[in-house]
Amino acid sequence: MDSATRGQQTRDRLLDAAVQLIVEEGWGAVTTRKMAERAGVRPGVVHYHFDTVTDLLVEASLDATRRELGKALDALQQQEGPAGLEEVLHTVGSYSSDDPIAVLLSETLLAATRIEKLREQLSELMREWRAMTAGWLEAQGAPDPEATATVLGAALDGLVLHCLLDPQLRTAPLTDPLERLVGLDSRPVAEAADG
Repeated sequence: MDSATRGQQTRDRLLDAAVQLIVEEGWGAVTTRKMAERAGVRPGVVHYHFDTVTDLLVEASLDATRRELGKALDALQQQEGPAGLEEVLHTVGSYSSDDPIAVLLSETLLAATRIEKLREQLSELMREWRAMTAGWLEAQGAPDPEATATVLGAALDGLVLHCLLDPQLRTAPLTDPLERLVGLDSRPVAEAADG
């Protein structure tokens, strides 16, 4: 194995360790020593790969956020129309308050209120997600796809929060209201009006 491969493997171990420690201890409790111990490296190796622990935490949390946004987008794009919304609702409903990724995303959002670099990069990820979602919405014939993608993203973020706090909502029949919200109601108008 060459040194570049070993270096990448070490970097990957550090990123994995960062995610684990953010989830277990919270963003502010992660130190170089804890990071090195978890990744199985000397403390100096942490700073060989990352200038600061914050830089490491930012990169690890952005990678995880990118993957989760990708999952939601894939769920949406795998189907057409209301079926796509149902898939993304299933993804949203899969988060629980003790789910490591839900904890990581919560910690990341909180950290973004204090770390401008993280906030800016999260904003860029969200813009990309909204643009891709707007493309899907446009293909489905939804009105005003860019604005609708923003509203859909906000609704899904809110649903994640509500599902984390009230797990019973994970099985609530929310597809029809979400379809109406984004202009993809598949039921005839009279039936939709009857509820």
